[in-house]
Amino acid sequence: MNGDVMLTRYPVDHRTLSDEDHLIMKVVRLYYEHDLTQAQVAKRMGFSRPKVSRLIAEGKARGLVKVEIAEPTGDFVPLEISLEDRYGLSEALVVASAEDRRGTDLNAGMAGGAVLARLCTRATVLGVAWGRSMRALADAMPQRAFMCKKIVPLLGGMGRVKGSLHSNQIGTTLAEKLNVDCPYLVAPAIARSPQSRAELMEMPGIEDVLAEGIACDVAVVGAGGLLPASTIVQAGYFELGEFLDLEEQGVVGEICCHFLDAEGNPCLPEFSERIVGLTLAQIKAIPKVVGIATGAEKAPSLAAVLKGGYVSTLVCDRELALALLKVEQRRDLAG
Repeated sequence: MNGDVMLTRYPVDHRTLSDEDHLIMKVVRLYYEHDLTQAQVAKRMGFSRPKVSRLIAEGKARGLVKVEIAEPTGDFVPLEISLEDRYGLSEALVVASAEDRRGTDLNAGMAGGAVLARLCTRATVLGVAWGRSMRALADAMPQRAFMCKKIVPLLGGMGRVKGSLHSNQIGTTLAEKLNVDCPYLVAPAIARSPQSRAELMEMPGIEDVLAEGIACDVAVVGAGGLLPASTIVQAGYFELGEFLDLEEQGVVGEICCHFLDAEGNPCLPEFSERIVGLTLAQIKAIPKVVGIATGAEKAPSLAAVLKGGYVSTLVCDRELALALLKVEQRRDLAG
C-alpha cells in the first residue's frame, strides 16, 4: 500500500459527490488501493503529475481520504520524538518500565544492545563505563549479538564496589560474548590525589588502555545521580552523607565520575583531576556515545548529562522518559 498507511473505508452517499469528487475518488483509489505511483496515475488518467498530487491533497482536505497511522499498545514513539526534540538527541529509545527494577534494567540493556548492533561494525572500538545499567547491558546481551574490533574500559574499575559493576568486569563479559579482546585497566576509578593520578597515568599499561578509550569509535555509559545506591558510594569513594551533601555545591549528577550541575557544566574540577579515566572533553569528543539509564529518580542527573552534550543516543525506560520531559517543562514554566 502506498505510503505504508492503513486505510479504513467508510460510507459516503454518492449523490452528494460532485464530478470533481468522483475524479478525486478514482485518483486516490488508483494511488492507495492499486499501488500506482503518482506518475503512473498521471499517465493512465492523461494528467500531469502535479495535478495528480493536487487531487490527492484535495481528497484529504475534503475528507474523501482519511489516512491512519497504526499506534500499537505500548508504542513509545511519541515519547522518543519528544526527547529527541527537547534534548537534541540523534536517537532516543524508550522501553517499558517493568514491575521490578532488575526487569527494567534488563529491558534497557537489551534495547541498548540493539542500538549498538546498528552503530558498531567489525572495525569499531567500543568503550564501556561502569555501573548498574552497564551490568544489565552485559547480562542482557546475547552471544555474538553484533561485531566490533575491541572493547576498552573508559575508567578504572578497582574499588570496594562488587566486581560485577567494575568497568573491567563489564568489558570482559561483553568481550567474551562478542568474542573480542578487552584489556584490563588495572587502576582505581578515583586516585587519592591529582598527584597519585599523574603517577598512575605514567604506568605503561594504564596509559595505553586509556589511549585506546580516548580513540574509541562508540562508547556506552550510564548516568549517576546523588542517590544512596550510587556506584561511587558503593565503591567506597564517598561516605553516603558526604556524597548527598554535594547537592549544596550545585551537583545534580555525574558521568564517568565527573560531577555536573543542572545545566551540564562541570562541577568540582579538583575531584575530576583525581579520576583515572577519560576527561569530560574526551568523552564529548567520542563520535557516538550511547547513554543507558532507568528510574525516574535519575531525571535531574540524566538531564544534566544530556544538556551537557555528552550523550548522542539515549536508551531509557518510560518512567524516566516522562520525568525527563517534566524536568524541562518545570524549567520552562519557571523561566
